Amino acid sequence: MNYTVAMILFDDVTILDFIGPYEVFNKVEDWQIKTCALQAGDIRCEGGLKVRAEYNLADIVDADILFIPGGTGVNALIQQPSYLNEIKRLGLQAKYITSVCTGSLVLAAAGLLQGYSATTHWRSLHILEKLGAVVSEDRVVQDDNRITGGGITSGIDFGLQLVGLLEGAQKAKELELWLEYHPQPPYGVGHPSIAPEELVAELVEKSKEAILKREKIVDAFLKSKS
Repeated sequence: MNYTVAMILFDDVTILDFIGPYEVFNKVEDWQIKTCALQAGDIRCEGGLKVRAEYNLADIVDADILFIPGGTGVNALIQQPSYLNEIKRLGLQAKYITSVCTGSLVLAAAGLLQGYSATTHWRSLHILEKLGAVVSEDRVVQDDNRITGGGITSGIDFGLQLVGLLEGAQKAKELELWLEYHPQPPYGVGHPSIAPEELVAELVEKSKEAILKREKIVDAFLKSKS
C-alpha cells in the first residue's frame, strides 16, 4: 500500500533514532518518506553530522505516518509553540502517530499522548508521565494508533513492527532478514532491568544534570499551560 511518512528532523537529533526507522521504511516499496523540519535545510545532529530536511513542516499538508525521533534537541522543541502546533496539526489527521526515544516527549507536549500508553528512553520515563502519558517500559508500545519506541536502538524494532502492522508479517520478516537484524549485545546490560545496579547508578549520576535541565523545561511548559 502507499503510505506517506513525515519524518521530523531538528538540530541535536539523535541520528540513530532517525536512521534506524528510515532504513526500514526506505526498503518498503511505495512508501514515500518526507524528511521535514520547521525550516527545510541542513540539520546538525548530535555529534555534528549533518543531514538535510527536504520540506518545511508547514508545507506538509498531511501524512499517513507522523514520526518523531529523540535527542537533546527535544528540549528546544518543547519550548517552541509554533513547532508543537505543527506537530499537533499533522498528528490529528495522521493514521499513525509514532516516535522513538524522547520523540514521545514532543508528541506528549503537543497533546497527542494524553491518556495513551507510551514509552521513551528509560531516563525520561518519569518526564513522559508528567506530560500525560501512561508510561510503559516495553521496547515498543502500541496503543490504538500511537506507536512509540524506547531508547535509541529500539528504532529498528519499532520500524519492523510498524511495517508488520501495515504490510504484513511476511514483509517485515523479509526486511529483518535483509537488514541482518540479529542483535547480540556484547555485554548484555542494555536496559536497567538487566544491568548491574552499580552501573545504573553510575549512569544516572552522570546524566543527572541533563535530566534536571529537561525536568525544569517540562515543568515550565506545564505551568504555562495551567
